[in-house]
Amino acid sequence: MLLARNPLSVEVTLPRDDVALITVGGCLDAGTAMELQAHLANQLHHGRRHFLLDLAGVPFMDSSGMNIVLRTYHEVRELPGSVHIIAPAPAVRRILDLTGVSITVPVSGSVEAALASVDDASAGGGTTGTRDGQDTGGPEGPAPQAPARRWP
Repeated sequence: MLLARNPLSVEVTLPRDDVALITVGGCLDAGTAMELQAHLANQLHHGRRHFLLDLAGVPFMDSSGMNIVLRTYHEVRELPGSVHIIAPAPAVRRILDLTGVSITVPVSGSVEAALASVDDASAGGGTTGTRDGQDTGGPEGPAPQAPARRWP
């Protein structure tokens, strides 16, 4: 007996000519990650430099999904461009935090906050912005943070 898969839904809207808002729904895993990759590659091909990934509708993401996000981040960074994760579900946010992806890729609570980060970075010529309302720093990177907690 075959189990029904949770299909991935991907909706692309263009808040601006160089910004693609990608709203994702469903589990982002090895079976669905390439579909998201195809949408991102298509938008990159059409000149989008900034990608806002709305993951509020993604209840689960494995390393395949994180790999797509990170590969896109590294690819557009050289344009220059940016990737922002918007409103990830709690389980996905936990994975992003545990793996350090949320340190590299800004996470915003809303589309408006992510667009403001894009504007801030464009105006400053660097990678400034906010991550959940916290300053991520200027072109030299984030401000120093407290040392990580060490477990006994």
